[in-house]
Amino acid sequence: MSKSKSELSITKRYMLEYICFKTRNNYAFFANNEFIAEAIGLTVNTAKTFINDLIRDGYLYKEIDKKGRRVLSLTGKEYKRLCLDMTNVDKKVLKSERDTAVNENQYLQEQLTYTEGRVNSLVSEKTDLTLTNEELTRKVKELEERITKLENRTTKLENLFYKNGISQEELEKAIQENEKKD
Repeated sequence: MSKSKSELSITKRYMLEYICFKTRNNYAFFANNEFIAEAIGLTVNTAKTFINDLIRDGYLYKEIDKKGRRVLSLTGKEYKRLCLDMTNVDKKVLKSERDTAVNENQYLQEQLTYTEGRVNSLVSEKTDLTLTNEELTRKVKELEERITKLENRTTKLENLFYKNGISQEELEKAIQENEKKD
């Protein structure tokens, strides 16, 4: 075995095996660093570093396709194979994505329930305010009618006093004396 075959860590070889598995039957490999990191169980920065190392060391070839996506492919440079069945890696990613979707769905259901409760509360408050507004409008009308009646009665009383010979000054004086008593 040459030195280059033994230089690769198990994790880098695992990454090469994964890319080999994903590119079988001449499929292009578009996965980003986050996807690769999740599939293999690395941090995103480690995955990025390993990919760059494998490109620099001649194990991977990177190109950009017509849509601007990064495409990784094996160069054919030999390395010590791990002989792993990579189908479980895809299952791990799918399970992780499913779990994320289930958690997000649960969160959204809770938000929907909360929002529905809030909407019902606001509708109830609006109904209460509408009733209160109608009651206030009715009371204002009643008060306006009473004021109008009192103004009419006051005018009639003033006219009655004037007809009986009481002047406006005498009437004002009587009103002030009456207010002092109260």
